[in-house]
Amino acid sequence: MEKINGKTLARQARDRELLTMFNNVLDEMLSAGVPNAWDAALRFTISHGTPHYHVSFDRAYRVVSAIVLHGDCPLQENNHREMWREIAERVSALMAVGGLSVARAVDIVLRECRASRFFISEPYARRHIYRARHESRRHFAR
Repeated sequence: MEKINGKTLARQARDRELLTMFNNVLDEMLSAGVPNAWDAALRFTISHGTPHYHVSFDRAYRVVSAIVLHGDCPLQENNHREMWREIAERVSALMAVGGLSVARAVDIVLRECRASRFFISEPYARRHIYRARHESRRHFAR
């Protein structure tokens, strides 16, 4: 996966999707007069947002194959482990129903399915959203 300034294109796409969903939820919560709307919107977006899976096919194929064939997820971090297990469950379901290969099922899941939530921590999301909104304000102030 190509990196730009230390951040992969997939991570940049995920973070843009996070920011867009957060801004939409925040606008609705502010309009409804929800107390602590910023924090509520952040938590809601992380746990209820349905982003794409922003991972490369090559990485997904390697990790999902290990899970499907060996039943073991080679990752330590809980959010990542949960995301990969979710992808592997969807791949396994496609393989069982359609008789597809692991590679074909991974391709379909990555292109057509949405994640059940953002698999990122609240502190990461908070930092990213704060930084992106701050940069946006600076850009428009020029």
